[in-house]
Amino acid sequence: FAYCLATRCRSCIYLSEAGMSLLVGFVGGGLLTLLVREDASDRFSEKEVRQSVVGFSSTVLFCVLLPPIIFDSGFRMRGAFFWANIDKIMVLAFAGTFLSSLVVGFLLVAVSGLLPFAPDAPGGPTTISLPEALSFGALISATDPVTTLAIFEQLQVDPHLFNVVFGESVLNDAVSIVLFHSFSKAIGVEEKNGFASVLRMILDFVIIFVGSAVIGASLGCFSALLFKYAELPGHTEAHGPKLELAIFLVFCYAPFLLADGAGLSGIVAILFTGLTMKRYTFNNLSEAAREAVTTIVSLMASCGETLIFIDLGTSAWGSLRADIRLVAWVMFSCLIGRAVNVYSAGWILNSTQPTYPRRPFETNDMHMVWFAGLRGAIAFALSTQFQGPHRQCAMAMATWVVLISVWLLGGATAPLLSWLRIRKCEPEQLKQLALTLEPAVKRLMIVRWDKKYLSPWLLRSASPPTSPRRDVEIQEENAGSDDARTVRMKTSYTSCELQDISHSPPGEPEQESGGPPHASPLLMTRDAGDEAE
Repeated sequence: FAYCLATRCRSCIYLSEAGMSLLVGFVGGGLLTLLVREDASDRFSEKEVRQSVVGFSSTVLFCVLLPPIIFDSGFRMRGAFFWANIDKIMVLAFAGTFLSSLVVGFLLVAVSGLLPFAPDAPGGPTTISLPEALSFGALISATDPVTTLAIFEQLQVDPHLFNVVFGESVLNDAVSIVLFHSFSKAIGVEEKNGFASVLRMILDFVIIFVGSAVIGASLGCFSALLFKYAELPGHTEAHGPKLELAIFLVFCYAPFLLADGAGLSGIVAILFTGLTMKRYTFNNLSEAAREAVTTIVSLMASCGETLIFIDLGTSAWGSLRADIRLVAWVMFSCLIGRAVNVYSAGWILNSTQPTYPRRPFETNDMHMVWFAGLRGAIAFALSTQFQGPHRQCAMAMATWVVLISVWLLGGATAPLLSWLRIRKCEPEQLKQLALTLEPAVKRLMIVRWDKKYLSPWLLRSASPPTSPRRDVEIQEENAGSDDARTVRMKTSYTSCELQDISHSPPGEPEQESGGPPHASPLLMTRDAGDEAE
């Protein structure tokens, strides 16, 4: 129903499919609140009835609905634009998220005692501890710009900016989840030495993140070797792609279970599994299996995300009880934390002159990235696992922030794009400029290392069966039938270029840019692009 509303109102850019799903859940939860009346003679309470009908437990959210979303994010995050903006993505996702968590946490501690933090149990503390505040800062720093990205795709925004927002949100989710669990371990623990406690949390974060990433990437590479030498495409020709799909889906979820069982982060593991399986395993599948895998992965992620937003909407009626002054301060803290994240990253990145294909982090782009840091499904899911005496208060604050982000800030994205004069790119320009960026990206050290060592070892053929130009053609063919979420994900790994002369490095030699240093990429023909490659 939410999808039908969103597709019927394509001209409305103020409420996306995610906003519609949240609205449907919110209205459904309101109707359920009106219909279900609690009576002393009832066997079950109103809250139990509502949760049994429409609610999900935190275990279901984290173990069933969230893994497909994270895997799909890693599965879609590839291409020339990702590597061209890898510096911005990494600084924003790691250093920026950590700074944002600290800023939000310390701002909450600053008003502890001035604003009431309602405890779960009567007579509990009305002040929040530092570990609780940092845990909330970590969970609320998880961005989920579904609405913004859908509007970006609809308005054909600069793909550089699109991939910065998308790539940062993917890695930001993983970092926020690990930070949240690391800070949560300190809740209720008496520690005399505060410096030792902080150092222990940072060390715990590094161990969990690196260990989970190694598990995810290792199983992804192992699956690529399995499909490379098992000769499963021959079985597919005779019996269909069922066996390939079954093995592929097992490897999609196995890293989550393995890392979670080892006390690490299954979410981080499954993210890196998606990255490696898209780059290597996917290219070892048969053509029929590749088409089916693309559809199934996108479908599962879309269903999981929609269900989480609907659950958030239905749960909002029982989670909105919070002091309005506290909600306003939390929202202010989130905006300040996001500003520290983005503008400090911009200052660091612009302190040195970037070399092509990297570009400076422009002021207007920084404004848009700051505004695009909406909160959504990840923040709400983490709030259901909040530990400590203020769990219900944390869930209420997270719910309010998500509602304001998706409906108010998400709806203001389109006017802000026009006001900031963010560049746009027409489909024909994408098609003409598909290979402009590719030659320079191929000369990056990590890409050359991958082409020289990993690809020959893990791929059945040295070159993947897809090309940047074919990615653009597939995107245009499917743009009329796919929903906004699928199209925007496809755009995220489309290898094309949008830039003007003012953003080309001064005096850049011809062999570095893939074309004459003073020629606009908009004037480059398809033949020139082929010759450059």
